[in-house]
Amino acid sequence: MTGRVRVLHGRPLHYAQSFIAAGLFQACLVHAQQVVHGENAQRPVAAASAVQSLAPVTVQGVAYGAGAVALPSTITVLGRRALTQGQAQVNLSESLGQVPGLIVNNRQDYAQDMQLSIRGFGADAPFGVQGVYMTLDGIPLTMPDGQGQSQIMNLPTLGGMKIIKGPFAALYGNAAGGVIQAYTRDAPDPPSVSLRSWVGAWGSRQSTLVGGGTSGGVSGVAGLTDFRTDGWRQHSAATRRQFNGTLSWRAHGDDRFSLVFNALNQDAQDPGGLTRAQLQADPRQVDAAVLQYDARKSVRNRQAGLVWEHRVDAQDTLRLSAYGGTRHIVQYLPFSGSFGLSAGGVVDLQDHFGGTTAVFTHAGELQARPYTVAAGLDYARENEYRKGYVNALGTQGALRNDQYNTVDNLAQYVQAHWALSTRLSLSGGVRHDAVRFDSTNAADTPFSPGTGGGADYSSTDPVVGLLYKLNRHSSVYADYGHGFVTPTFYQLAYRPDGQPGLNFALQPMHLHNAEVGLRSTLGAVRLDASVYDITTDNQIIVNSSVKGRTTYVNAGSTRRDGVELSADAALGAHLSARLAYSLIRVRFTGGPYNGNTLPGVPRQQLYAGLSWRPPLHSAALQGFYTTLSALVRSQVFVDARNSDAAQGYGVLDWAAGVRQHHGAWQLSEFVRVDNVLDRNYVAAVVIADSNGRYFEAAPGRNAMVGVQLSRGF
Repeated sequence: MTGRVRVLHGRPLHYAQSFIAAGLFQACLVHAQQVVHGENAQRPVAAASAVQSLAPVTVQGVAYGAGAVALPSTITVLGRRALTQGQAQVNLSESLGQVPGLIVNNRQDYAQDMQLSIRGFGADAPFGVQGVYMTLDGIPLTMPDGQGQSQIMNLPTLGGMKIIKGPFAALYGNAAGGVIQAYTRDAPDPPSVSLRSWVGAWGSRQSTLVGGGTSGGVSGVAGLTDFRTDGWRQHSAATRRQFNGTLSWRAHGDDRFSLVFNALNQDAQDPGGLTRAQLQADPRQVDAAVLQYDARKSVRNRQAGLVWEHRVDAQDTLRLSAYGGTRHIVQYLPFSGSFGLSAGGVVDLQDHFGGTTAVFTHAGELQARPYTVAAGLDYARENEYRKGYVNALGTQGALRNDQYNTVDNLAQYVQAHWALSTRLSLSGGVRHDAVRFDSTNAADTPFSPGTGGGADYSSTDPVVGLLYKLNRHSSVYADYGHGFVTPTFYQLAYRPDGQPGLNFALQPMHLHNAEVGLRSTLGAVRLDASVYDITTDNQIIVNSSVKGRTTYVNAGSTRRDGVELSADAALGAHLSARLAYSLIRVRFTGGPYNGNTLPGVPRQQLYAGLSWRPPLHSAALQGFYTTLSALVRSQVFVDARNSDAAQGYGVLDWAAGVRQHHGAWQLSEFVRVDNVLDRNYVAAVVIADSNGRYFEAAPGRNAMVGVQLSRGF
């Protein structure tokens, strides 16, 4: 059946009841055990400590568009040290666990990417990242349909990252559950080059070559990374080769250009999930079908973007950007796909995508108070060629599916910030998105050519916020806004009734998002607290997952309410600490799962880190550091019925390193031990797996050692 579904959205603002509770909290082992064992902790107490300078920092605002338009939102900034020091620099799960409200699960399965979510959005994604918008150096990594891959980020080349939560994330458009903005490190001056290499358990190793420099008005950084592992689990070997490069130059004083290019080649075996019985018998094993059909995936991704920033005059700036790229994915699923109306057991996707943005920013005064206004236009398009073949025991068989799918996203937005007084500021904005999906099917496949169709989704989403400075060291804020999350092509790919064609019955989610927060600096301690309430219409959930093929349905409304607390402190004796705690309750409010908890979302997560760095003038320990960190997480349900759950856990990690200088040369050595206490736990779950293969286990104690050699010129 061919047809088009049209969905429009436009509702008046309504303000949710919210309150804020903030203050110092003290972490203790008793509370950590309560989280692990699922005990009720209604009033979590957290520590007044946190990591040191250059680690995670929460800021008052963020630049959006071409100018610095402040946002009274929850924004965490991670510096280069927090992203790289003492880490393997392979997966985002290594560093993002220290951000409250953000969950990143390393499922030990490089074929499926990290399981990443912000305040529960994206928690059930079986592949890639959904519900979270990602960029690298201002260029989108999220496709127009809302699907992205965190593996595109070449972590050793990064210099910083912003995580935006709350209502103002909606100004970035589709997939507005949250925003992750990554940035390549600044070009060194004078120029330098470095080679970093480490080896670890199960044949894991990585080498990275990074170089860059500045000359006159031109600067650039480029990095090449090669990662390989035999895998902790059976049938989980992977290779990954990445390149990331940026080049910036000034044509003259008022014009700046930036060119960004990144590439990813990855081949990975897919071990899949385990039943509880398989998990208990041997957590490193795989299901027999995984081996029989040689489940695996290869990814080839290329992307480039050009940004032009022009200063019109002292009050006005213009920013134009254009980007484009290709992505080729071949995935072998653990079944043949030769039966009935099946689209095959081998998925072959070729995507061609691109887009452009234009933002004009004006700064001025109104009633003798400064304001900034940014207005912009975004357009993006994705052309997807989807084919399906029979999986003939690990080789490509007969053609079963041949689709041509497209998605277009056109958006207009305006955002403003006005300092009403020296203490009070007002921010707001509105964004309109129109997203169009189309699908046609070739006539030479087993399916009827009448299985095409399309859907139009549109939404106008306002946001508003107030920020009040209590004094030089403390401020409070309150935000409210709407958001918009469309289905992705992956969620539309298969219909729950088993019939051919895309699942255009799936409706987009609409968010109503309220948040209040407090930020304060008390001497050497920095505190951040926020409380939020989010209601979501047409919640998209996993209907079933059969051997890697997932279908989705709308399951009524959900409500999220949560608390996020973090504390950073510079302690005595050259110690620094960080503590981050999040409590979230996500429940269905109506529909077939009324009262149940949304799967994939732990109710509580606690991160605590303690670092020691002796003073730089200490000759014996120059450049030395050591860090001890703990991550504690409560149980996670595996489906909307809450029929089973992965138990909560707590893990302890340790890292240390030292650095020496010899003229223009610099040598660094480091060691890291993960899961120091050798705990057995489940790192991630496969949501709603029809065969009960929900569980993806984490490895026991493991170590890595490495060196980095740098040369300045």
